[in-house]
Amino acid sequence: MERRRTAAAGAKRGDGEDVWRNPDLGACACSQLRRTARAASAIYDRYLAPVGLTVTQYAILVNIGRADRISRTELADKMGMERTTLTRNLQPLERQSLIKTTTGGDRRERLIHLSSTGLKRLEAAYPLWAEAQRFFVAEVGQQGLTELRHALTTVVSALGAPERV
Repeated sequence: MERRRTAAAGAKRGDGEDVWRNPDLGACACSQLRRTARAASAIYDRYLAPVGLTVTQYAILVNIGRADRISRTELADKMGMERTTLTRNLQPLERQSLIKTTTGGDRRERLIHLSSTGLKRLEAAYPLWAEAQRFFVAEVGQQGLTELRHALTTVVSALGAPERV
């Protein structure tokens, strides 16, 4: 880590230009991924707006529904989120009574499940999500989606858990 800091501090090209102004490494891969994710999220969010969900909330409800009952830790792992981020994202769902928490086999364990209202909302949201998915595929093409999924899987596999970096 120290090597990275000293290499970047005050780095100049031979012509005196700061290297960050025109990096030899190209555009920041992380920034491109985030910009792409925001653009895709905005599309799905627009389609899901009539049922009052964001694509993140929809994905959370789907994962909870598929699991039937799931702990916060397991859900965070499935979603690729930190627990604190997941907790923040669960709060509006709890306020809207879309999810409930019950005690698991171990009294210390808390399990999340869909409420009947949450299940109804998820069922209402699915056709809207499907429309968004069809729009996305129409814009990027089935081959483009297949390639995107492959590339994203490759990135996640190569980088592993955030703690590794």
